[in-house]
Amino acid sequence: MFSGVLFDFSGTLFDDKSVLDPARDLVGDAVVTRVLSVVDSPEGIAARRGCDVSRERHRAVWTALISEAGPYSSAVVDAIYAALTDPAAWTPYPDTARVVTTLHERGLRVGVVSNIGWDIRPALADAGVLDVLDTVVLSCEQGVEKPDPALFTLACDKLGLEPSSVLFVGDDPVKDGAAVKVGMPVYLLPSERSATRERGLAAVLDLA
Repeated sequence: MFSGVLFDFSGTLFDDKSVLDPARDLVGDAVVTRVLSVVDSPEGIAARRGCDVSRERHRAVWTALISEAGPYSSAVVDAIYAALTDPAAWTPYPDTARVVTTLHERGLRVGVVSNIGWDIRPALADAGVLDVLDTVVLSCEQGVEKPDPALFTLACDKLGLEPSSVLFVGDDPVKDGAAVKVGMPVYLLPSERSATRERGLAAVLDLA
């Protein structure tokens, strides 16, 4: 049994595959598809490494990649970046609110730890879970990102719990799996996901 649970945000509580769908209506499907092919390419992934340590770096790296995918005008680049960071564009999985709220009602300490370049609290509020979270730890506010152990240690400190008593739930074996370095047990969700399907978070209720 655990005294607390920490969740990753993107791909764990909120869908990361559909976030740019609203931008397709603004700039066209072909543009968004091209941008995704660039930012998710090996080169794009390498360029994005470390971009979540600050809001300024996140914006600079992402807008550069978006622009290079075209090149596109500043209006197009800004529209796509705005969609990426729009809380309304991030969709919680159908089981997110239920599982997070249930954990809180059971008396567990609950929080979110995210590599992110913008404030996700409005998205958490829209999903109805912000008020039941005991902490939200964002890389862009701390100047460090997963898999650095410091982010996990900080989150456990904010919960007031020892790492061994806190379960970390994520989807990335490298970034999220690094929680084991500070003594946290880790539960990794399957890679396949869709905004319209439950993420499998109910398993956390059995574990916790």
